[in-house]
Amino acid sequence: MEKTKLEMDFLDSLNKVVKISLDDPRTDLVPSEIQSAMENIIAQNIFTSKDGDLVAVGGARVITTSINELEF
Repeated sequence: MEKTKLEMDFLDSLNKVVKISLDDPRTDLVPSEIQSAMENIIAQNIFTSKDGDLVAVGGARVITTSINELEF
């Protein structure tokens, strides 16, 4: 079984990295869509960190993990 998540990195007002992840993203996402969504999150001030507002896009990645269950 494979699990997939979208991990987005933002920078907060103290220039610290804040990660937000979403499980099971669409398989047809393109980088421009992800960047646009991240910019909207910043513009609408949807999330904040303990150190302040999110102020910049840091990067993003899709992570796929393969899980093999063991039976006993």
